[in-house]
Amino acid sequence: MDKHTFAKIDVRHLTALTNRYGLCSVQTGLFPTGNKRATTSTPMQSRSESAIAINPKNGNNMIGVSKKFIDPAIYKFIIGVTYTFDAGSTWHESQLPLKQGWDVMTDPAVAFDNFGNAFIVGEPIRFNADKVGTSGDLTGLGMAVYKSTDGGVTWGQPTQLTTDTSDDKQWVVCDNDPSSPYYGNVYVAWAASSPLRFARSTDHGATWKGKGSDQPGSSLVSFAFAPELSVSSDGTLHILWHDDGSNTIRYLRSTDGGNTFSSVSAVVSGVFSLRGHLPQTGGWPHFDYGKFRVITLVTDCTTSSDVLIVAWADMRDGRSRIYYRRSLDNGLTWEGPASGSILLPNVTYGDMHCFHPQVIATGTGVIGCAFYVFGQEFNRWVIRVQLAASWDDGETFSQFITVTEQSWDPLVNAPFVHGDPNVHFIGEYFGLDAGDEEFALLWTDTRTGVQELFSDVVQTKRIKCPRLPLLVAEILVGVINDAGGFIIVGGKIKPIPPHSPFVRVLAALAEAESEAIEGTGREVTIAALRQVQAVVEKEIARLTNG
Repeated sequence: MDKHTFAKIDVRHLTALTNRYGLCSVQTGLFPTGNKRATTSTPMQSRSESAIAINPKNGNNMIGVSKKFIDPAIYKFIIGVTYTFDAGSTWHESQLPLKQGWDVMTDPAVAFDNFGNAFIVGEPIRFNADKVGTSGDLTGLGMAVYKSTDGGVTWGQPTQLTTDTSDDKQWVVCDNDPSSPYYGNVYVAWAASSPLRFARSTDHGATWKGKGSDQPGSSLVSFAFAPELSVSSDGTLHILWHDDGSNTIRYLRSTDGGNTFSSVSAVVSGVFSLRGHLPQTGGWPHFDYGKFRVITLVTDCTTSSDVLIVAWADMRDGRSRIYYRRSLDNGLTWEGPASGSILLPNVTYGDMHCFHPQVIATGTGVIGCAFYVFGQEFNRWVIRVQLAASWDDGETFSQFITVTEQSWDPLVNAPFVHGDPNVHFIGEYFGLDAGDEEFALLWTDTRTGVQELFSDVVQTKRIKCPRLPLLVAEILVGVINDAGGFIIVGGKIKPIPPHSPFVRVLAALAEAESEAIEGTGREVTIAALRQVQAVVEKEIARLTNG
């Protein structure tokens, strides 16, 4: 819009924007926007083990993935996909095409690259109906990756990375920092008490390879379990994992885009893994008063200042608590006790268990850790979702909130693990991602009577502005050339004398509106509106001193 030919200016709108950086107060904290139901399922379509990704090119576009059961009683499932283009207000489902011979698919992971491409990594499986009720009911068929270029609405045919029957427990991450020398790379790693396998794409998913010139699925180490990946701003790739039941968290890194890797190091020792410190049924650990299986998995993230955080569920306090450790130099050295520090030392959880942590950092550097809390409410053992956040690079997590508006019962509509009615399944992780100033969560929930997915977007800032009257000024003639004229305000014609301070303010508003529309990004808008603020303050000072 040209400032010399504009017809109307909504002064309230522009002044409110100006006030965001001037008169308005900005409160730092965690502010949920409201729980939203992300799936609508029948009792045969239980949902669990979810992940979520925010599109860096469009923050309103998010993709959620999870197990979507076909028959919960016999542990038969596919990967369900749900997507939104309105920041989670409404969700829609899409389908992943399966190759012939793929009966089911599991362990979904999802990520967006900075070009708007989305990637889902899944494990295709053959379902052995003659072995229902045993661990032999599922046979792995390798690892596969899907790509979407339209925000999750449609998905291309899967690319098979490997065909090994031991492949399981995968994760995916994209290098989304334009300053990284490996900007645009996509990385995948997986292991399930088996070799740690690795694949990467350097051409947005068109082709895949392993480390160096190896084929995708090349082995990095001989034994690992459920690795998680993150990437620093300089392109360093971090892989961390905890071997189920061990007391150690191990670490591997690449500084050349996955071409070569460092030797493995132990960065946390003295872990009290959930396996070995909880009762077991059918070979799976579970909490007292709980029937769902639960194990210690790691989660990690990096910040823009190259802080690396790893977190896990730990039983050293007699009940499961979230512990973490951090590196301030991109994984070279690690701070604090070798066994880590408790995430929320001043919060008393009593007999409750905190588990399944997920960590991520916003673009502005706020680190968030979401986790489940299993405890008693009104004589029922239920689960709530909590989110803690740090504004000091993980030195402390100073604030936390309960995200769920009501707790949910894990006994409701729970699938049976490998057909065993004594071992229930709610997933071994749930969804957390971050945008510039917000966190997006996606979790299993049974408040509807069915195991569904619910979501929420939690803002890290709340902006409060003073109430301003609505003023819409419509120019009839003149004004902008500073020679006077007439405008309409509130339906009445008002004369404007030549060289009026109102003219200068109005022209500044028009220029800011023009720059905000013609420019791109928040910084352009901020700069334009600060010009308006300067004009207004100058006129106030002139009139006050005049």
